[in-house]
Amino acid sequence: MEGVIIFADDHIFDTGRDENKLFQKFNADSNYSILPINNLTTLEKTVFSISTYRALILDWNFKRAKVEDDEDFEDVQTNDENPYEFLKAQKLYSLVYIYSQDDIEETIQNELKALYPNKIFFEKKANANDPDKEYDKITEGIKKFEDDNKHITVPFVWSQAINQSAQAIFTELEQADPNWIKEIYNTAKNDGTEPISEVIEVFQHLLAEQIIQNKPLLDAIQNYTSVQLNNDYKEETSAKLYHRIYYTKVEPKAPLMTGDIFMIDNDTAAILITPECDVKQKCETGLDFLLVSKSSFTNHLKKIFNTYKEGNVLTDNQIKKVEKLFNQEEIKIHIFPSFPFEQNQLKISALIDFQTAFTKYKQEELIDENGDYKNRTYKINSPFIHQLRQRYLAYIGRVGVPAIPQSLRMYNLKEKPNNDQQNN
Repeated sequence: MEGVIIFADDHIFDTGRDENKLFQKFNADSNYSILPINNLTTLEKTVFSISTYRALILDWNFKRAKVEDDEDFEDVQTNDENPYEFLKAQKLYSLVYIYSQDDIEETIQNELKALYPNKIFFEKKANANDPDKEYDKITEGIKKFEDDNKHITVPFVWSQAINQSAQAIFTELEQADPNWIKEIYNTAKNDGTEPISEVIEVFQHLLAEQIIQNKPLLDAIQNYTSVQLNNDYKEETSAKLYHRIYYTKVEPKAPLMTGDIFMIDNDTAAILITPECDVKQKCETGLDFLLVSKSSFTNHLKKIFNTYKEGNVLTDNQIKKVEKLFNQEEIKIHIFPSFPFEQNQLKISALIDFQTAFTKYKQEELIDENGDYKNRTYKINSPFIHQLRQRYLAYIGRVGVPAIPQSLRMYNLKEKPNNDQQNN
């Protein structure tokens, strides 16, 4: 077992303390790199700054650090800090091992277990004066956790690959031009494109090209996917997975992006299809959108299946037709599964009819009194938004041609004569 373990305890540097002995044991005997931290402020900064660590060993009781000019410090109980708020605010992708001298309220444990399902464990310092026993208990717990959760191996390797690739790319770009950020920014700005998004996109494209060649990551994915898993298939789990792959939550202050979804009313959503390079110029004259309603997909099923009612179980033949819809095989419509019309609603598909969906909105129509974009909570991710744009542009740019007569089709299906027959 290799990787980084963050060990956060306010007594970790106190020579002679049991916590320091345990840290020294980890440092001397394990294959992990142990990162010691003795206060919650440093812990928060560290977690914010690094991305790859296998486990967080975390004490529950920290003495409150004295703040300069705090005259009332002596009157306040010093053991008054714990990582409760820290754990609530973070999204940690690692094993969290709460290692505490005192009991922790069951309600708090249950809340944190809900935030970190199967990833947070609570242990008391039962043998704190015996670092060998505590070391064995913790390392065996980490090993069991990793053995029971093979799926976490790939993300750890992936995160390491991102770190390595990012460092290499930043170095190469700086060697090419120390002002590469400003160069890309100004070029995009002069071209009328949203410049900050362009800087980020350039780097992300380079990162994707670099990381796809990372052999440890390729091997980790191959090794994991070759293992036979016993997990039962669950439709809701699949819906949650692909909802995240298709859509990303958008912050109110985020710039306009191709793929942004605005809820025009309770039933209708508008998808921004103006390319980002044109968004700035079209804000005042009108941005291009495609409209879609909650009932669009159900209404289409009713149209193609005369007896269909919402919630009906489809026949095998009907399922085949629906599969073709989701495969985008009809030129005039486009389907998005589990469309985010509502929060936490994964069962509503959206059907966009290219013939009637197009509309325009000015930027001022999309902004509330605080200057935030109103009713915008999600965007469609790449490459799905690009597929939508391409299919819509292909539809509106199509050229009508004469239909091929049935006689000609059948003639071309007949057996072709061989050379001897042709010569005769």
